[in-house]
Amino acid sequence: MVILMTSSLLLRQANFRRLLLANFLSGVGDWFNSVAVLSLLLEITGTAMAVGITLALRTLPYLVFGPLGGLLADRFNRKAVMIACDLVRAVIALCFLFVSSADDVWIVYAGTFALVAFSALYNPARISLIPDVVERDQLLSANALEESVFGIVMAAGSLVGGVFAAYWGTDAAFVCNSLSFVLSAALILRISLPPRSSGVRREADKEERKANEPSYRDLFSLIRQTPLVLYTLLMTTLWLVGGGILNVLISVYAYQVFAAGKSGVGLLYGAIGLGFIVGGVAADLLKRRPYHMASCSFAVEGFAHVLTSFAPTIYLAAACYALSTVAGGMGNASLRTLLMRHLDKAYHGRVFALESTISSVLIGLSMLVGGWLLTVFEPRLLGFAAGLLITLCSLILGVLILQASRAADSAAPAQPD
Repeated sequence: MVILMTSSLLLRQANFRRLLLANFLSGVGDWFNSVAVLSLLLEITGTAMAVGITLALRTLPYLVFGPLGGLLADRFNRKAVMIACDLVRAVIALCFLFVSSADDVWIVYAGTFALVAFSALYNPARISLIPDVVERDQLLSANALEESVFGIVMAAGSLVGGVFAAYWGTDAAFVCNSLSFVLSAALILRISLPPRSSGVRREADKEERKANEPSYRDLFSLIRQTPLVLYTLLMTTLWLVGGGILNVLISVYAYQVFAAGKSGVGLLYGAIGLGFIVGGVAADLLKRRPYHMASCSFAVEGFAHVLTSFAPTIYLAAACYALSTVAGGMGNASLRTLLMRHLDKAYHGRVFALESTISSVLIGLSMLVGGWLLTVFEPRLLGFAAGLLITLCSLILGVLILQASRAADSAAPAQPD
């Protein structure tokens, strides 16, 4: 039944289907690029330092370009922003073809920074476009499907990218990544939007005039005045304080705790991807209860990580990781839906840019702290502490979300379509 409902959404909403397929293609291309870049760095430098710098460059651009992407999404035609970013990324992706020795490693750094910068400009416009291509009562189904596609890309992208790079070489992987952006731009170009989404503003409408000259000051004021939005944003970002540590632990669990090596890393990442797929389907099944999903999903995710710290085998650890991302996928879909429903579309670009910027900074800092803490504490103890932190924070914010949702339901509808 759930699969039929999801398929129906795809078949009836051609615009959403194109948006989803564009996201899938560029996501797979990103994995091709990631596998090829990291492999190439190890080949030409022979050191993990270059890999670490490259990974750091995947979060730094969000500090500047994330907020800018929100302003662009709220001020200009979102389709045009996305197409422009895709075409620029298609060109940037080809710069890695010129890397042949350790002397060229700066090209990798510059190219990585530039790709992430334009992704930070692209993502707020893409997410903000979802309410324009599906009906209001389909928002949770659309966001749930986004989570499932994210899981598919994660589970299959790295595996296929690795095999592709091994058989056809890193240069072919870079070309495929460039082509994925071109195909994405072509699909987005075919999306047709109603006149109200074209970016033309009516001077008579006060809120619409604000969107013509968007700033984050009015967004912060609105967030302070809307408790449900405030608690939702806190839920989406604060769990990353422990989440970054848990990301670091994936490889540590596989290598040091379970002595499973590369196959163990693959097993855990495969379980994580599968969890997101199932989580998206489950969120669609429970779409009539978005507040309840939002209030408890991340607490379940945190508890699953607590269980992971006690797992006697890597297979049980993989099952716990899968359970954590089932809950995480449900939580992501429901929280994003709440933001879309309770914020005017004129603010969507800024709010999702703000969320991604804070998330990127927090997870980067959390991973850095996690790496340092692993020199002091045993991995299982650190995993238990991080999981417990997520559980407790999520329980507190979950109660606040439920209370705020009751207040919102008792008032007039927050925003019309």
